[in-house]
Amino acid sequence: MHSDQTILSSCTDMGGVRLWDVRSGDIVKTLETKSSVTSAEVSQDGRYITTADGSTVNIWDANHFGLVRRYNMPCTVESASLEPIYGNKFIAGGEDMWVRVFDFQSGDEIACNKGHHGPVHCVRFSPKGESYASGSEDGTIRIWHRPFDP
Repeated sequence: MHSDQTILSSCTDMGGVRLWDVRSGDIVKTLETKSSVTSAEVSQDGRYITTADGSTVNIWDANHFGLVRRYNMPCTVESASLEPIYGNKFIAGGEDMWVRVFDFQSGDEIACNKGHHGPVHCVRFSPKGESYASGSEDGTIRIWHRPFDP
């Protein structure tokens, strides 16, 4: 749900994210992606929608629905999350069992957390951004503390 509480995001298995007006039930917009979207997250401040599809992480403008940034990942990713306080980092996890931290501006990898023994299906920052969690097919949830500066 977006910050104004009137737009709901949903992933589609045919590629894209549908944005719905909850008052009318109508589709407002479809954000087109190359592959099926496996995760979508609205940022805490309501400015961005972060999506993961195939080997791509996309950051969308949540108000005007345009693409802000597209990042090609080193593997197929299943989930991505934008750092909630500064918005200058994002994390992604996927089939290679690692959770990577990237710089928002450059897309450069800042850190890589290894520890899962199966594909990573979900990642999320904590509300204050001081740590993040990852869930894996190996049945574990790991909490990672930020190894980087804001």
